[in-house]
Amino acid sequence: MHVMTRTVKNLLLPFALIAAALAIAYSLASSRDDVPRRGSAAPPPSVEVLEVNPGPVAVTIHSRGVVRPLRSIDLVSEVSGRVVWVDPGFLQGELVSEGQLLLRIDPINYEVALSDARAAVATAELALAEVVAIVRKAAIAEAEAQLAAAKDRLSQAERDLADTEIRAPYDAIVDSKQVDLGQYVQTGTPLMRLLSTDVAEVRLPIVGADVPFVIAGEQANGQWPEADLVATLGSKTEEWRARLVRLERRVDEQTRVSFLVAQVDQPYDTSRHSEPFTLGLFVEASFFGTTIENAVRLPRPALHEGEYVYLVRDGHLERLYVYLLRQEADSVIVSGSFSSGDRVVTNRLGLMVDGMTVRASI
Repeated sequence: MHVMTRTVKNLLLPFALIAAALAIAYSLASSRDDVPRRGSAAPPPSVEVLEVNPGPVAVTIHSRGVVRPLRSIDLVSEVSGRVVWVDPGFLQGELVSEGQLLLRIDPINYEVALSDARAAVATAELALAEVVAIVRKAAIAEAEAQLAAAKDRLSQAERDLADTEIRAPYDAIVDSKQVDLGQYVQTGTPLMRLLSTDVAEVRLPIVGADVPFVIAGEQANGQWPEADLVATLGSKTEEWRARLVRLERRVDEQTRVSFLVAQVDQPYDTSRHSEPFTLGLFVEASFFGTTIENAVRLPRPALHEGEYVYLVRDGHLERLYVYLLRQEADSVIVSGSFSSGDRVVTNRLGLMVDGMTVRASI
C-alpha cells in the first residue's frame, strides 16, 4: 500500500511542475506590452526647412591683414663727423613730426668749408671784374668759368653744412635707431628707419573667386566701397573705417591670391579714431562686393554635390537643380527656378531621394 502511494506521488509530481511553469509563463506574457502588429507604418523622418524668396543678395567679403605704413625710409648720413646732439624724443617706437630736428653732426669742418667757398667766390668775382676792365675776351671767359665753379662749390658747402642736421622728412614713427650721442659716422652710415604716419595701409588677400565681385562692384558704383576693420585689444574690440583704394594688378605666386589695399588717414589721430590704428596691428576686414540678382543664400548643408537642393512640397522631397554662384564660410549663394515661399531642406538625412515622404519643421 505504501509502495503504491509513493508511486502515485512520483507520477503526479511532473504534472505539477508543468502546470506551475505554464502558470508563470502566462503571467509574464500577460504583463508585457502589446507588440506592434507587423506592417504598422513608422513615422516619416523630420527635416528642417528654410523658406526662401529669390531676390538681390549682397555679397560680403572677409579678409585679414597687418597694418603697414604708406611710406618708409632709411636715412643715411650724407656727411662725416661725430654726433654732437640728439633729440631726447628720438627713441625707437616714438612719434616724430615733419621737420623735427633729430640729431646734429659736428658742423665745424663744413662751416670752414663754407667760409672757404665764399672767399673763393669773392676772389673769382674780383678776377672777372679785372679782366672785364681790360677787355680781354679769352681772360673773361676763363674768369667767368672760375666764378661759376666757385659758386657751385659754395652751393655744395651750404648743402653739406645743412646735412649736419638730420630732420624728419614727414610725420613718422622711429622704427629703428642706429646712432647715438658721441658716435662717429661716415658718409653713407645708416642712421634710422622711419615709418610714415599720415596714412596707414592694410593689404587684404582675396581669393580669385572673389575678385570678380570686387571689380564688378567698383565698376558699377564708380568707386571702391568702404571696409570695416576690427581688432581685439586686450578685452576690447575696436573698429575703424577704411577706404579701399586699389586692387594690386598681380597674383601672389605662392598663395595664388590677389591683394586689395585699404587705407586709413591719420591713424594716430585720436580726434578721428577712438584708438590709434597702430602700425603692425593684425585686423579682420569685411566689405561689400557686388550684389547678385535673383538668388538665394542657403546654409552649406542644403546644397548636395554642388548642384542640387531638396524642396518639401506636399509632404514629399523634390529635387531642384541650381547654379552655385558663390561659396562663403557657412553658406552658399545659388540661383535656380525657385518660387517665393519655397521650403528648402537645410539638414542631411542618411537617405534622401526624390519623392520621399518627410515631415517639415521650420
